[in-house]
Amino acid sequence: MQNRISFESLSGSKEFKEVLSGKRLNSNLFTIFYKTKNFTDKKNSIQLSCVAAKKLGNAVKRNKMRRRLKMATKKAIEEIEKKFKKKFKYAIFAKSKVYNENYQNIVNELINKLKSI
Repeated sequence: MQNRISFESLSGSKEFKEVLSGKRLNSNLFTIFYKTKNFTDKKNSIQLSCVAAKKLGNAVKRNKMRRRLKMATKKAIEEIEKKFKKKFKYAIFAKSKVYNENYQNIVNELINKLKSI
């Protein structure tokens, strides 16, 4: 039976500030912040949040960007499952180009960036 990947959202401003103080990886479509998990965090789950800032548009636009980014991230992680590092917490911030970009381009860009971490 296939191993299911469990995702967990970052919760609270304290956890976000902690991840934002870590390393950063930039792209045309998004910015990935990541930081090593604490010893108290779950080791097998993937702690990841997708964020669209308020300046990117109204709620409908932001939600669409966040949904597209979240689904693309799940697909990218499934494709590179062996090379994906679960020892980090991730926060992925969308840029305005995500709204109109082809879905497969988003997935490919995520695969490239997540492999390079």
